[in-house]
Amino acid sequence: MSDADRSAGRPAFRDSAWLARVVRWLLWANALGALIETAVRWRRDFDPYYVGDAEAAMILAQLALFVGTGIAFLVWLYRAEINARALGAEDMMVSPGWAVGWFFVPLVQLVMPFLAVRELWKASATPRDWQLRPASPVIALWWACWIGTVISGNIAFSLSFMDDYDALLAADFMAIVSAAFTIPSAILLAAIVGRIQEMQSSFRHLADRFA
Repeated sequence: MSDADRSAGRPAFRDSAWLARVVRWLLWANALGALIETAVRWRRDFDPYYVGDAEAAMILAQLALFVGTGIAFLVWLYRAEINARALGAEDMMVSPGWAVGWFFVPLVQLVMPFLAVRELWKASATPRDWQLRPASPVIALWWACWIGTVISGNIAFSLSFMDDYDALLAADFMAIVSAAFTIPSAILLAAIVGRIQEMQSSFRHLADRFA
């Protein structure tokens, strides 16, 4: 941290490029896994009574991958929020802690994480006057796909506990819908993470050069 940063009370910048790469790889793996899961369901003609051991194991692996990706993304998000402030962004609405925490607050989680990522994009692009910076429409598209994933996935999860063929068939269909949303959602988020990291790293290089 420079003397100017200390006097201004700004946090230290921590390069998170390696973590951003890991998050992007995991997101691409999620998109691929959702595509494979969809193909497997199509192959068995959506008959919920013919879920084999291999498919069950694949679903569990996909769930584990989803959880691992979520953890890695939230760690990166927290660091990126701190780095935006280290680069000079001030008066940001969402704190680093709440940028993560809002994902776990019912109902509010439908809006606040989107606002946090949109704000982070703007603050990473132009930290000194980020309020005047427009956000990329890709963020809104990602969030729409993510909401589709969450809603359809929750419906599929609820229906899967019913001991009724029609309900299980509907659960299978909603799982396909969730996977269809997951693929673009993961790809778009990977692009967002990469771009935010690129913007923050470029500003860091400039700060080092002219320090």
